[in-house]
Amino acid sequence: MSNIPSDPLRKIKALSDALEHNTFKTSTDLISAFRQEKDLLAELPAVFEGALESILERLESTAMFTEESCSFSQSDMVAALTVWLDKARSYLEKQMGIQ
Repeated sequence: MSNIPSDPLRKIKALSDALEHNTFKTSTDLISAFRQEKDLLAELPAVFEGALESILERLESTAMFTEESCSFSQSDMVAALTVWLDKARSYLEKQMGIQ
């Protein structure tokens, strides 16, 4: 995902599209793509980084299981990433006077 544009809203769109189209080959690829977005995180309040890291840590835990279990749901973690991206987009749009 290193070809994501530098504009934070475009980064969010690219990550959202990648999640929606399930373009990550493994959970590790997905986690790595989000952790590499230091520039995007720099545009957001620190609370966003903490929330993202919490989701990614839980996603890493789900990778230990090959199937969904009642305690560890990979699809729920992907849904949480989608919500995180939506909130980050909303925050940035508000800061830029878009909406």
